[in-house]
Amino acid sequence: MSLEFRLPHSLPTIDDLSSVSRQKSLELDAIGVNYLSCGPTYFLCKDNPSLKIGIPLTASSLYVKWETSNGKQKYQFIKEGSVSIIPPNLNHEAWLESQMEIMVFQLTPNLLEQIAKECQGCSIEIEAKWSVSDPLIRQLALSLFREFQHGVPGKLYVESVGHILATHVLRHYSIQDKVSKHKQTNKLSKHKFQQAVDYINDNLSQDITLAELANLVDMNQYQFTREFKIVIGTSPHKYLLERRIEQAKELLSRTQISIAEISYNIGFSSQSHFTSTFRRLTGTTPAFYRKSY
Repeated sequence: MSLEFRLPHSLPTIDDLSSVSRQKSLELDAIGVNYLSCGPTYFLCKDNPSLKIGIPLTASSLYVKWETSNGKQKYQFIKEGSVSIIPPNLNHEAWLESQMEIMVFQLTPNLLEQIAKECQGCSIEIEAKWSVSDPLIRQLALSLFREFQHGVPGKLYVESVGHILATHVLRHYSIQDKVSKHKQTNKLSKHKFQQAVDYINDNLSQDITLAELANLVDMNQYQFTREFKIVIGTSPHKYLLERRIEQAKELLSRTQISIAEISYNIGFSSQSHFTSTFRRLTGTTPAFYRKSY
């Protein structure tokens, strides 16, 4: 017995803004991230050179159609709680029949090639996975979604997430042999490490990027992130957050500067973002911390 796949009825396109109730995005040199909340709509994606990763955040009725390398058309229903890995230049169509919130990452070929050289040393070919269970990717998407709720995420954080995603996809969704052990790369010397740390401490109020830090010590971003974590035990983004919170503690306990002003002075995009980060890292709010002194 054969089953006929029936596509949904005609729907407005994603370009019709009436179907989009909320949208937030951030585009960096190598990484793009978009949050969409939209109603029933139709998507068409053609000739996109970037790797796309789609993560529905809510239950939805979503269908996709694409063409394989041998010209065969295929269809897929996207299961709730799944992730879609879409290789570069894979033309596809999608039909959304109900309200949905979704995060979409786009990773450029340059980023994938850079990281592939570091952890594989070979060319890239990603296998399409339209409805796969991947807890790590969902966790990263939800974390970035929470950042969007407080404003625009910091560039260093978004770049760090992008590098984790690129490495993860190359390790688990490459058509070629699974990634071998890391080859030897340049080490982060004590002098270079101190340069990076000093730069972070001197620019806590700025939206520091991973590219800035890597260029400062003459390493690529993947190498720098890995070596920094080996030396200090945490990622550049987490170290930056910890230093900002330490600076905030000093200002809260020793000055009468308002909490709103402190949040902007140490690089947070909003007071609510600062407050939620402070509570997460210290277990208390800035206001309560100040009252204790």
